[in-house]
This record gives sequence, C-alpha cells and structure tokens, in this order.
Amino acid sequence: LLQNKEDGKIVEANDPNNTTSAERSLNPGLSDTQEGEVMHRKLEGFASQYYTLLKSQLEQQRIYYESRLQEIRREHVASTNGYRGGKARSGTQGHIAALRQERKQLSQKLVSMKRRHKKVSDDSAFLKSMNESLEKNKDPLRRKIADAQRQRMEARDVIQQSLPPLEEKLSKLMLQLEESVST
Repeated sequence: LLQNKEDGKIVEANDPNNTTSAERSLNPGLSDTQEGEVMHRKLEGFASQYYTLLKSQLEQQRIYYESRLQEIRREHVASTNGYRGGKARSGTQGHIAALRQERKQLSQKLVSMKRRHKKVSDDSAFLKSMNESLEKNKDPLRRKIADAQRQRMEARDVIQQSLPPLEEKLSKLMLQLEESVST
C-alpha cells in the first residue's frame, strides 16, 4: 500500500521485490556478503557521524571552560594585585563584609545545632529513664501475670468440679418440672 501524493489517499501497488508471491523476482536479492558490506558501510557512517558530533561537543566545552578559567584568573589577579586605591579597598571591604556575613550565618547555625543537640540529649535521657523503669517493673509484672494465670487455672478447675453435680441437679429438676406439668 502506498499513499498518493496528490490527494493523500492510500493506493494498492504491486510489490517491486515481489516478496509476497511465490513467483521468482526479476531482481536478484543481495548475497549475505553484499548485505554484510552494506551493513558495515552504514555502521561506519554512523560511527563517523557520532565521532564528528562528539568532537565538536568536546571542542565547544573546552572553549567554554578555558574562557571561564581565564575569567576567574583575571578576577583573582584584579582582587589581589590589580587595582590600587579606592577600588582595592572596596574589594577588600567587600571580602570582609562577606566573611562577616558568613560568620553570622555560621553562628546562627551553631545556635540551631546546639538546640537540636540539647533536644536530642533530653529525649535520649527520657527514653533511658523509661527503659530503666520498664526493666525494674518487668519482674513484678511477670509475677502478676503468673498469679493471674494460676488463678484462672484454679477457677477453671473449680468450674469443672462443680459443673457435673449442678448438671445432675438441673436434669432432676427438669424431670420434676415435666412430671408436674404433665399431671
């Protein structure tokens, strides 16, 4: 199927390679070696394109970073040796102001970290005291549990011993009730 260029409709056409029918094709196909050579040439072309693209990208990056490095070097030279008088002082004052600002930020961070450390220490001390208290209460609680289990077993034994006589009394009373109702 092909698309018509004039109106865009799909049109059926004969297969030029005649691959769908069982008839022999008029054009012989490529041999395996020829097909391999074609594939090899295509791969070499792709590799060449990739190499060229990579080379250009690396060159652009090299130019960018070299210019950036030169700019940084110029700034460094200007701030250390360069300007005399008012500009040098303002650069130095700017550095001093930046360092003071950084010192202020670091002192604020230190205060914040100290608060965090105190909170974590307090939490740790609380958890430690709770753990000690639970460890101390473990033996009395085990004894209470053992006593409760023993009491439950005794109650079950009492129920099992008193249940058969009560069932016997109940059956006698039921018989008496039935006799009194029937008479």
